[in-house]
Amino acid sequence: MKKFLTFVILAMVFVPLVSGQGKFKSIDIVVYSAGYVKVTEVFVPSNLTVMVEIPLLTSDVAGLIVTGQNDTPLPFEKNGSKIDVYLTENVTEIKVVYFTASLTSKQGDVWTLKFNSPIPVTIHFPRGTIIVDLSDVPLSITGNTITMPPGNQTVSYTLPLPTTSTASTTSTSAKSRPSIQSTSPMTSSRTPERSNGYLYALLIVPIVGVVGAYYLRRRFRKSGKELPVGREEYERKLESYNLNDDEMRALLYIYDLGGKAKQADVRKALGIPKTTAWRMFKRLEEKGLVRVYKRGKENWVELLL
Repeated sequence: MKKFLTFVILAMVFVPLVSGQGKFKSIDIVVYSAGYVKVTEVFVPSNLTVMVEIPLLTSDVAGLIVTGQNDTPLPFEKNGSKIDVYLTENVTEIKVVYFTASLTSKQGDVWTLKFNSPIPVTIHFPRGTIIVDLSDVPLSITGNTITMPPGNQTVSYTLPLPTTSTASTTSTSAKSRPSIQSTSPMTSSRTPERSNGYLYALLIVPIVGVVGAYYLRRRFRKSGKELPVGREEYERKLESYNLNDDEMRALLYIYDLGGKAKQADVRKALGIPKTTAWRMFKRLEEKGLVRVYKRGKENWVELLL
């Protein structure tokens, strides 16, 4: 009997961690015009799992937030390009959100997005993006969004100059021709099995959409005005302050809310204890990075950009 109980306990702890931890539901990437990307991974754990190991697309991330259903924060530990998420309640879905600049690179006017994913990835590009090269045939193309198959993928693209005339021209040209057209066989040294993938590259598929609306709404909904510092520039500024992970996550979270947020909301979203949060914002205020003030019965935090 004693041996049987020992076996049952080991099975409950060991089996879920080795096999059947769960599976990915979706992975989305939002590409911003400065090359920074936001990654959202949705993972469905198995019923008996008490801890799951979820791979990230890169180890170099910022603003990492892990939540369950109803946006409930979940405890986790980051180990390189993976995170261990501890399921403290009946969690049916895990959402992992983070920002990174390590998935993109730029040469001349051409940006390149590279990633390796176990499932198809849906990529949302800025308005007016032009795709100039693809490593594989997309599973779908809808407006400014494409879905790439699993595996190592590369998408190269260019962005138009941020002028009204350019945006108008891009929009007009996108309406005047379909996203996918037929063409004659390529005279290229590339292997025939890859030719369909490069067909899209040679056609220079325009991707015009409204993905920026969601990002802009989050950034400006508090003040209705554009923040004076871009997110990538702001993060570079923060690197000079030698901040810890909680401080960096808190500041980036407030930035994404438009530069202002309730102190309690930040604390709950990031899973920081009340006393720890109070001390953290005190330190940030002393460093001149935030202003903490009272509005009604709530403490608010405002970034000093």
